[in-house]
Amino acid sequence: MAGEEQGHAKRGDADEPAGPTAPKDKAEMAWDAVKHALSGSRDVIQGEDPQEFERHRREMLADLAPVGPMETKLAERIVSLSWRLQRAEWLQNEVMEHMLTKETENPLAKLAQSLLAEGVDLMGGDPEADPKLAFGRMVVKDFSGDGILDRLSIYEEQIETSLYGIMDELRRLQRLRKP
Repeated sequence: MAGEEQGHAKRGDADEPAGPTAPKDKAEMAWDAVKHALSGSRDVIQGEDPQEFERHRREMLADLAPVGPMETKLAERIVSLSWRLQRAEWLQNEVMEHMLTKETENPLAKLAQSLLAEGVDLMGGDPEADPKLAFGRMVVKDFSGDGILDRLSIYEEQIETSLYGIMDELRRLQRLRKP
């Protein structure tokens, strides 16, 4: 009988929604897209140049000069984390640009625009259609407008902490190797 009851219970669960229904839960799930861009398993994501990553990788590995499989593994992780750190900074900049373009009536936004590098036109065009701000829009939507830059800063801090810890471990191994 227990097996029959469990079968009925499982079939009854099929009526339940498969995903999150509360707006807060939906926002957290949407944030996964950005989290994976900062903490996923792929080094290069859409919108990034794989050749630029390879150049970054070659330069970093040459500078770190790993010897043996353990040092090489740590050095590869340093390459990946340093690339993600650049991505976090890039995302923060895109979010800021996106937010500024949406606040064209805000005097602080106009001031920020005037302080930006020459040649960057944030006040012209539609920020919702500008392809240069696609990642910024994605992050803003994923955060549902709540503490976007704060959350990105937390990810940046986590990446930095991991990066510096692995760099310390690589240095320790290299010191042990050298007489």
